[in-house]
Parts: sequence; structure tokens; C-alpha cells
Amino acid sequence: MARLPSLTKPPVLSEGDLVRLVAPASPFNKDDLRPAVTVLEGWGLKVSFRKDIVDKRAYLAGTPERRAEELHEAIDDPDCKAILAMRGGYGVTSTLPLLEVDRLRANPTTIIGCSDITALLNWAVAGGVTSIHGPMAASLGRGNDEAGAERLRSLLFAPTKPAELRSAMDDAYAWCIAPGVGRGRSVGGSLSLLAATCGTPFQTDTTGCVLFLEDVGERPYRIDRLLVQIQQAGMLDGVAAVVLGDMIGCDEPGRDDVTWRTAVDRVFRPLSIPVLAGVPFGHAQPNLAIPLGTDVQVDAAAGTVTFREAPLA
Repeated sequence: MARLPSLTKPPVLSEGDLVRLVAPASPFNKDDLRPAVTVLEGWGLKVSFRKDIVDKRAYLAGTPERRAEELHEAIDDPDCKAILAMRGGYGVTSTLPLLEVDRLRANPTTIIGCSDITALLNWAVAGGVTSIHGPMAASLGRGNDEAGAERLRSLLFAPTKPAELRSAMDDAYAWCIAPGVGRGRSVGGSLSLLAATCGTPFQTDTTGCVLFLEDVGERPYRIDRLLVQIQQAGMLDGVAAVVLGDMIGCDEPGRDDVTWRTAVDRVFRPLSIPVLAGVPFGHAQPNLAIPLGTDVQVDAAAGTVTFREAPLA
């Protein structure tokens, strides 16, 4: 592959480092806050958050201005080594026009999350700084995804390449939608969030990249529509490979013959792109952390995703 320029890598974490919790999307259950802090403190980290992190404005965790200010404050804090979203939901895209990526470049800080946080993670990558798609604070505090929590912890504390991921599906006929090997920079996350940025200044540049996609609660016709949307927006042009993660609740109720695979097969099989399915990341368990903005290789026939560099320095 043509080598893409390396992105800036935030520093690895050490015991005693500070993590800031943020709510850049929907409001969360305040009862999830203390368990999340307990887990992170158990990792040897210090934790802080703003008093207004519990703000609610209908389906938003406060105004876009509050949420952007919270993110800027965390990015600007010289003691803060990582920024972890409490939850996803809705609202990150409304903050993006208010964010100043130069601040992140000046103080590279690891941003972590998934779901709606997809838009923020790829904003960081577009700005030249790696990020991590992985469990959020509220899910860590529930303690029901030990494998996801452990992989995230290892990525944050070890300046080494992450362990290879494999499809959790039974055999190559299930996991290999289209064969081939592709290598490029990792980008992506929630399919619906990536589609929501199409045609905006925040559309993800996928040229020469490995595109990770997952979603939840989207019926097959919606998966089809979202894939067609990103395809027509040019996001599949020049992609090195596609990796599909969890598609939870994305089958047609009451029908075994219409599933999310129906949509995925219809869109991807005519294309000359390696496509691997069943890699365990996204809205199910385990939600295994994936660095974004780093060198990744996919072997769709073998069912493997190999991370060729560490996400942090």
C-alpha cells in the first residue's frame, strides 16, 4: 500500500495519570458515574469531571456549547492524559462545528468511546491525532464486559501493538463476505454516524483506509440505505478493506431470510474490496477496543485483523 503519513500519538498512561470523564452526546444515568470512577481508580488512575456533566436538555447532555466547552477544557488540561465519554446516544455532530482541532494537536490526548462518539473519534483522526474506539465509562462501571475492559486497559497502558482480532463467526463462509488482503489506516465506527456526516465538512476521508463499521437497532433495509449512502458519498472509493463488527438487533423481526447480511452482501459483493464480518467490537459484548488512525492489515479469508503499530507513544 502507499504509506500514509503517521499521525501524532498521545502518550501511554501511567499509574497516577488523570482521566477526565465527559458527556458529549446524550445524558446518562447519574448512578453510572460512581461505578465508572471506581473502575478507573482501580486501574491506578485519577478521575475528574465537571459538575455540569449531568446536565440534561431533552435528548442531549446540555447545550452544544456546554458539551464543546467540556471537551475543550479536557483537551487543554495539561494533566489530562485521556478523555473518556460516559455514553453515546445523540448529539456529538452538533458540537463538531464548535470544536477547535488545533487545541488537540497542541496537547494530544487520547479520546475514547463508541456509538455516537464515532463522530468525535474520526474528528480527532482527521485532525492528525489517533483515538480509540472502545468501551465507554458507563459500560465499564457495569462490570459485565471484562474482556472489553481488559483490552482497553492494555491499550492505554502499553506502548505496544494491540493483539490481533479474529472474527467470532464459525467459518470462512460466514466471516468472509469478499476475500482479499487490505492494509491502511483505521477509521470508522458506527455506520449510522458515519452516514450522518456525509456531505458535511466532517465526512470521514476513507481513501486508502481500513473502514470499521458496526451498528445497533437498524433493520436490514436501513443498513442497506446507510451503506448506499456512504457509497454514493464516495466513502467506499479507494477503501483498502472493510471490517464489520456487531450488528445487534439489525435483523428483520419474524424473518430468517432477511437479515443484516442480506443488505451487506447486496452492497459489498459486487465491489472489489476485502470485507470481513463478525469481529467483536461495537454495541455487543465483548466490545474490543480498536485504535483509529493507525496502520492495520485485514485478511478477509483468514478472518484476521492485524494491528501493525501501537496507538499511543
